[in-house]
Amino acid sequence: MGARVEKVKNSTDTVIHYPDRKAFTLVAVPIARKKYGDITANLLQHSLDYKPGNLHFNEWSYEAQQVKKSKEHIAIVNDEVKKANAKKVKSFSYNGSEQLESDRDLYNAFHKMKYKIDGTYVNGQWKITTTYSDVYNFECNFRQMFTGNNKLGWAAANLTNLMESWGTLNEYTSYVTVTDTRKAWK
Repeated sequence: MGARVEKVKNSTDTVIHYPDRKAFTLVAVPIARKKYGDITANLLQHSLDYKPGNLHFNEWSYEAQQVKKSKEHIAIVNDEVKKANAKKVKSFSYNGSEQLESDRDLYNAFHKMKYKIDGTYVNGQWKITTTYSDVYNFECNFRQMFTGNNKLGWAAANLTNLMESWGTLNEYTSYVTVTDTRKAWK
């Protein structure tokens, strides 16, 4: 499996929030899987686990492969390589943020991700590592999942706020690492 979970302290609210989590697992997770896909559903399920740690997806994970195929990631890499080749530098590094909109599942799961891209010149090629990070935004995601900006969507977003304040849903950060190679200047 391509994901690693950070260790966190044991939770003391297992009994208190079990019914809430069970209901969300039975209702919201299947809706997320059907409407968006596996990434959204798995991130939601991870939050419903008891006090989850941050998730780290390596370059071989399904999540990283989907990010790597996105038009936004390809544009980020190509833009940085173009600038580095024009300057004929031996390395580059850049921080930014990008909305992943080209895939519904990526858009809902990660939406606007911060990223750090680093490239190193090796024998006429760029060896590139991009690390994305995002805090899962339940309010936005649930409003979208339950039909958007209508009353049902806003009710879902409000319920989500309550569930976060009760500790049923727990925010965490996902990190996705993607590696690429590109032709460099000679």
